Amino acid sequence: MTTTSAPWDPKQAWRQFRLEAEASKYYPQSYALYIGQTHRDILLERLLPTLLHIKAVAIMDDSLDVWLASNGRSLTKPYSDNLFGRLEYMKDNSLLADVDLLHQIRERRNDFAHESGVYCDWAILEEDVTSIEKALLSLSLVRPTAQLAYFAERSAMEGSSEPGVSFSRTFRFGVKEAGTPGLEISWVQKIMQDKAE
Repeated sequence: MTTTSAPWDPKQAWRQFRLEAEASKYYPQSYALYIGQTHRDILLERLLPTLLHIKAVAIMDDSLDVWLASNGRSLTKPYSDNLFGRLEYMKDNSLLADVDLLHQIRERRNDFAHESGVYCDWAILEEDVTSIEKALLSLSLVRPTAQLAYFAERSAMEGSSEPGVSFSRTFRFGVKEAGTPGLEISWVQKIMQDKAE
């Protein structure tokens, strides 16, 4: 976990992750804003779901650590102070269901992180994220993810009063939670004046 002024919050971390993962899944749609067509990049198709999977498992690990600490439970031998040890402790003490499935997810994460040429795809990511959320919900560590919807739009081209700029337009994309923007990224495209003007 990173050190910040506020305590790390599993609910906020998971919500932010789900928003960013949803936006990442639809990354090709932003191309259409520029060129009117879209495509999936071969490299991003490998890297994005793989890195998001690693992040999801890291949030699960940190969340379980928070839960154990806040419930006055500390790991002692034979339990190691890592995700494997936390899962084993919770399984042996009947604190969490489907631990064997969570171990499989942990092992996949290890393969993605340490094995060359091993990648995640979007379907595996979605399946494992659903299982992680179910586990964290059972411990009241996160809130149920709201209905997410990707959006992307651009404004009409407008004249600009900025020196050297003829026109500009704004691009926006992001994810809505139950109809309300939860994540938004925007930027302005500027059409510079012709030097001959």
